[in-house]
Amino acid sequence: DHEGKITCLTCHSPHRNETATEAWVAPSIDRASGGVHLTFLLITPNPRGELCKRCHVRDQNNFSSQPLHEVRSFESRAYSGSKACLSCHPDVFKQWKISPHALMIRTPQDLPDFGNIPVNGFEWPIEKIRYVEGAHFVHRFVAESSGTLIVLPRIFDIAKKVWLPVRDYGWQKRFWFKQCAGCHTTGFDPENESFVEYGVGCEACHGPSLNHVRTQSPNFVVHPSRLSPERSEMICESCHTSGVDNSGKYHFPVGYKPGDNIASFFSGLTPKPGQDSSNFKGDESIADRHRQWEFIKTRLFLANGLTCNYCQNFREFKTASGSDFLSHDQYCLTCHTDRDQHPFKNSSGKCISCHEPSKTASGTAFSIHDHKFTFENPLSP
Repeated sequence: DHEGKITCLTCHSPHRNETATEAWVAPSIDRASGGVHLTFLLITPNPRGELCKRCHVRDQNNFSSQPLHEVRSFESRAYSGSKACLSCHPDVFKQWKISPHALMIRTPQDLPDFGNIPVNGFEWPIEKIRYVEGAHFVHRFVAESSGTLIVLPRIFDIAKKVWLPVRDYGWQKRFWFKQCAGCHTTGFDPENESFVEYGVGCEACHGPSLNHVRTQSPNFVVHPSRLSPERSEMICESCHTSGVDNSGKYHFPVGYKPGDNIASFFSGLTPKPGQDSSNFKGDESIADRHRQWEFIKTRLFLANGLTCNYCQNFREFKTASGSDFLSHDQYCLTCHTDRDQHPFKNSSGKCISCHEPSKTASGTAFSIHDHKFTFENPLSP
């Protein structure tokens, strides 16, 4: 307005059409019925943030007409949080709640054994520790430092309850918000370095779902099985492959949402440890990113190298032989250590003979909401 303030009329006008034949807003808030879409009386279509860019594209001498990040990536109000999914999806929520994704990051107060970790290994004032990463094999610790958060150098072995001898060589420059937060939280907002939810929540794979919760309409949530195979895999690749965002500042695709083309948000693919010319081309193609994801899936049962060093020191990593991989039963026993008390402890059968992993409703694939490991061919008898 004349005072320079943003008002309703900055974006809306009562003289604009109420409906249109094409979507006028981002998919997360689009409302279509009978072939028409609500325009929300916007002064111009805004499906990709065009209206928002009129104000939020910075110095035109230094920035192109395209913003570094998608405007809709910062709409944290469009998220509902995973707890909102519980009432309608209790079984799926129960599986997710105990998964490595859900426990990706916690506060020290949420970690029951935090007080038993030897304090000498932190090498940092314990009162400055804000987050604990990892829940299966190792813990890493995130702490305050000079107004930001960093990842501390030492790694704690959860099973053996000891500090590992390795020490992160680049820890003083390992800024958590720039290198980790986007994949270890849900609804990360780089504008103010905040996030909606600890860990990898439901909306990390299904997209912002507040309108889905309010309306229960499937139009306001992303179902990976309804995407093309390539777009569905991109959801996993957004965190399980390497690269930087469009600004070059973040090591994850800021602005990407499930269902998007990840190529518009992520570049700078680098090889993971063990990759060679047979499975890494370095041509920045989607096919190369997919090859890296397929390679990473073969590493899920590695018995060694399961710390952050595995990804950092790829040039020194030796390709694992068959003996370096856990069997399916060995993997189960990394958590379920009470087999001696099991009534069938002397049985020659595998754990999954009785404890079959959850499958999708069609029964042709394993559910992504549980431990997410390929135990056997789901199509076999």
